[in-house]
Amino acid sequence: MSASSPEDLNPLFAERASAGNLEGLLELYEDGATLVGPDGEPATGGQSIRERLEGLLATAPHIEAGESRALLAGDIALLSARWRMTFALGDGGGQTGFEATSTEVARRQADGFWRYAIDDPASAGLRPPALPGLRMP
Repeated sequence: MSASSPEDLNPLFAERASAGNLEGLLELYEDGATLVGPDGEPATGGQSIRERLEGLLATAPHIEAGESRALLAGDIALLSARWRMTFALGDGGGQTGFEATSTEVARRQADGFWRYAIDDPASAGLRPPALPGLRMP
């Protein structure tokens, strides 16, 4: 399933990340997109985003999408959403989690589906704390 509206993107991301579906996550990004990591550093392009998402999936995340908002201007959408993530700590160290508010820019593609152009999952407020086991290159 692809995002037929910009509001579909964040729930699809949560569903696919929680299922460990790397290829499904990558389908949510347009070519040349930028994903900001937990360190605040941007990763641009397919291979860089793949590496970040592989790091995320290595933590066995469970993401719950919360309240969201979309502002549209033609084929561009400014998105903001609350979300919560729990994930495994390395070496049998249990689980931890945090909540954040994201900011994304999405664009309607030629096929009519929406994809992220810029994804900054923890833009509103502080970055997630440096936690052992959160290994996102």
